[in-house]
This record gives sequence, C-alpha cells and structure tokens, in this order.
Amino acid sequence: MIDTISTRIAARMTGETYDHTVMDELAQTMLDRLCIRLGVQESNFPKLFYSVAVDATVKAWRRRYYEGISSENVSEMSTSFVEDVLSEYDDEIASYLEGLSTDDEEDTTGKMVVFL
Repeated sequence: MIDTISTRIAARMTGETYDHTVMDELAQTMLDRLCIRLGVQESNFPKLFYSVAVDATVKAWRRRYYEGISSENVSEMSTSFVEDVLSEYDDEIASYLEGLSTDDEEDTTGKMVVFL
C-alpha cells in the first residue's frame, strides 16, 4: 500500500525535485496519522483514503521549510499554513466514520437475542 501511495506521489511531483527518502517518511507519517484518525490498522487502510494520504504528503513536503509558521506577510503577498495538514480532511474522515457506524447499526451479523 505505501508503494502505491509513493507511486502516486511521484506522479504528482513529476518535474519537481524532491528527496525520495524524506518523501517516503512523510508518506508513512501521513499514513500513520490517518490510521489513528480512522481507527484502522495499516493492513486495513481504506483505499478511499489513498488520495488523502497523497495530497497531505505533498502538502507536507511543500511546507517543510516553513514548519510552524501560521502567517507571513511580505508586501502584498500573504502566506499561512495550518498546523495540522490533515485537518483539511476532517469532513471526509467524519463522513467515513459516520458511514461505518451506520453500517454497523444495520449489520446484524454476530448479534444475538437472548430470551430470559
């Protein structure tokens, strides 16, 4: 799976120079953080979130020299970064988790009724 994410990152970064080792580390970090937020193990990481992992990794790469900056103004140009790259995807994560809980309520597999 991380290989698929790395391949997709390379496709998005075509023409840009980057350190593959650092990018792979960023990709693994984003994957780890997404697994925590989604409540899944890496082996069960949903394919729907591969794009999120790729997007967040590229964003993390592009802001690496500005780590910790929240706002910068130079002349008429303003730069701001969010501290949490994945916060942009909170709605998608919440929708996914909400869908899981809805599916769980409808799934009666393994549920038992006990008569006393």
